[in-house]
Amino acid sequence: MLWTVRLLGFFLVTVTLLPLISTGKWYVRWWDFPRLQIAALLLLPIIFALLLWLRKTESWEPVLWTTILFGCLVWQVSHIIRFSPVWPTEVATSEQAERSIKLMVCNLDKSNSARTPVATQLREEQPDVLMLIEYDEAWAAELSKLRGSFAFHHEEVRGDGLGMAIWSNLPVLKPETRFLISERRPTIWAQIKSLSDETINFVGVHPTPPGLLDVTGDARRDSRVRDAELVLVAKEIAERTDEAWIVAGDFNDVAWSHTTRLFKRISGLKDPRIGRSFMGTYIAQYPPLRCPIDHVFLSDCFTISDLSRKRISGSDHFAVLASVSMSTPVGVTPQPKGDDEQDAELIVEEGISDAEDRGIESDEVIDD
Repeated sequence: MLWTVRLLGFFLVTVTLLPLISTGKWYVRWWDFPRLQIAALLLLPIIFALLLWLRKTESWEPVLWTTILFGCLVWQVSHIIRFSPVWPTEVATSEQAERSIKLMVCNLDKSNSARTPVATQLREEQPDVLMLIEYDEAWAAELSKLRGSFAFHHEEVRGDGLGMAIWSNLPVLKPETRFLISERRPTIWAQIKSLSDETINFVGVHPTPPGLLDVTGDARRDSRVRDAELVLVAKEIAERTDEAWIVAGDFNDVAWSHTTRLFKRISGLKDPRIGRSFMGTYIAQYPPLRCPIDHVFLSDCFTISDLSRKRISGSDHFAVLASVSMSTPVGVTPQPKGDDEQDAELIVEEGISDAEDRGIESDEVIDD
């Protein structure tokens, strides 16, 4: 039993400490994701160490391991507990749901063969605004009838899981596709007119996941291109604080990571998951492994009446559903702290450098 504590404890302590290293290496940043799973696994060696301690053995190891492992458990739980009902909500609950805008964010999965059931599921939800991720020519053909039920469209049809689309029954103004860091990874920017004729800035994102094999198939991507893209979006929002914003998509990053928390502080956007639900969206097929990587972030003016997920046939992601309402005042309140600005600048520099090293140029970089 002691050797079980030693081996499992050493592994779990290591993966708990690794994310504290300031690096974009994928094999470090990957351990940002399974904090809930690591917390659950920590219970096993803690129980074993306690049993050894209660046996009153002469060894000091059970006491030491119990202390260290319990400290790791508290550290992991401190990241995820706010995504539960025991924590105060960050986005208030709407009182009048009838004036809400229903947003649906759906990663279709490029390899998904269950296309007809997906079309039916999307139609049943009847969202006001639908964001589609991994939208390629095959999905465009399958969803063509559904597309016709929306009045406004902006699409970037691409293969390899890189396409995106925004369909809306609310007026969409000035839609555009931007390539912030990588020419392979689009972001969609648009203005949506609310039911009360307010202008909402909408940004749809799907940055590069850490650990993804690059186009050569020989190397895995680090996180800095992803991180830089999210930081650039946050920096533009921080320059336009008197406007309403929704940023949504598959962030390929968990809600509690350093990058996502930095994104929130710089932009001033709020996470409606906080105080409500962990709501793991990936990997849909394996409940014990799920992490929250599909997000909807809102500016100060929004309240929310519904936040839920929907299983999508054949996809490795759940779709996210959010019904939001506008209140006053319109705007965001950026709250950078400490070295956030310098950290953000370094992340952008490293992201651009990483893209250049791989021969990938950005179409646009937002200047300070």
